[in-house]
Amino acid sequence: MSDFQSRIALAEKHVAKGRELVERQRQQIRRIGAQGRQSAEAEHLLTLFEQTLAIFEDDLAALFLRSQGQEP
Repeated sequence: MSDFQSRIALAEKHVAKGRELVERQRQQIRRIGAQGRQSAEAEHLLTLFEQTLAIFEDDLAALFLRSQGQEP
């Protein structure tokens, strides 16, 4: 596997893990709400996870474009 392919594989793992974390945090927020507790901190953390996921997805998209000979 080339260095570039390794970067794509790592970016794919980051995106997959980020999506898992976002979904898990959404579930946590639903549980907190169902218990009648405040979820502001959990929601703030979800926002941070979503922003990080967006960065990971943008990076992966740019790598795919480069792999096809295009510039992002």
